[in-house]
Amino acid sequence: MGFGSDLKNSQEAVLKLQDWELRLLETVKKFMALRIKSDKEYAYTLQNLCNQVDKESTVQVNYVSNVSKSWLLMIQQTEQLSRIMKTHAEDLNSGPLHRLTMMIKDKQQVKKSYVGIHQQIEAEMIKVTKTELEKLKSSYRQLIKEMNSAKEKYKEALAKGKETEKAKERYDKATMKLHMLHNQYVLALKGAQLHQSQYYDTTLPLLLDSVQKMQEEMIKALKGIFDDYSQITSLVTEEIVNVHKEIQMSVEQIDPSTEYNNFIDVHRTTAAKEQEIEFDTSLLEENENLQANEIMWNNLTADSLQVMLKTLAEELTQTQQMLLHKEAAVLELEKRIEESFETCEKKSDIVLLLGQKQALEELKQSVQQLRCTEAKCAAQKALLEQKVQ
Repeated sequence: MGFGSDLKNSQEAVLKLQDWELRLLETVKKFMALRIKSDKEYAYTLQNLCNQVDKESTVQVNYVSNVSKSWLLMIQQTEQLSRIMKTHAEDLNSGPLHRLTMMIKDKQQVKKSYVGIHQQIEAEMIKVTKTELEKLKSSYRQLIKEMNSAKEKYKEALAKGKETEKAKERYDKATMKLHMLHNQYVLALKGAQLHQSQYYDTTLPLLLDSVQKMQEEMIKALKGIFDDYSQITSLVTEEIVNVHKEIQMSVEQIDPSTEYNNFIDVHRTTAAKEQEIEFDTSLLEENENLQANEIMWNNLTADSLQVMLKTLAEELTQTQQMLLHKEAAVLELEKRIEESFETCEKKSDIVLLLGQKQALEELKQSVQQLRCTEAKCAAQKALLEQKVQ
């Protein structure tokens, strides 16, 4: 169970989840800021604070959230603390509130990154699997007409015995253009097939799993903030100790790895059937010299194919070099995060690592996109080499 395997077609639900969580964090932030102020004004103001909090905003429609439950319980228990005079306003301000403010910014960046990358990979998928292919097919049909027209004129010239060389030259030129475009179409088709497969099998699931990973990291961070809050506001009386034991128990119920299980169950979608990307055989109805999915190698296309092969080889080499660089960067950042994690003194200190963890996830996205490019280039290069060599 996970975002990548179950939420491929649930972008709207994921965005609503992120928006709701941001609203929740803003509510928590507002609460803590008011708590710092209200704790200085003793019991009456503290009770007034709890009355101001919009408890309805913590209720998630069609989604059972332990984070929401824990937060709601904190508000309820704070109402019981309205008679407490002693405060820890300074500790609250420099600890949980500060970290929560950082977390909100990080969470906004996670959403922005998800939206941006999703739009990018979706646009690229549409471009590669639809727009570019339709453009090539349109040109293909036009060139077939031009070639057939040139062929007829060549026959007429032969029959009349006039300007045969000129007519033959036009016919050869039209044929060469068609064959070259045919090769481009075959290569583009191969790339589109692989791109679509990579998109649905790897790229999109990796992005969604990345989002889920950061969501869970932030739940873990929020759990640490709630834990700090619980300890800072706790006093020593038996009544207050019991109140905070209940709060602590609710916080312990928060499990980043299962927080979104119910959300996934509610919004699970059936994976859409992948579009079959195949050679449009209707393009060959009026031409028997070209074969579907086969590169046309002849004296008319030899030079262009050599150029294509060289270009693909260079692009593949460049992509592989970039891939090695990115993979090394991933390993280095993972090591840095691990070393930083070992220095964390408080549970909520992991908030300080969220920016680096998001950067790591974005690096992994870059690596996947490069792998997709590498696979496409390698497949297209292999297709060319079968003919060229």
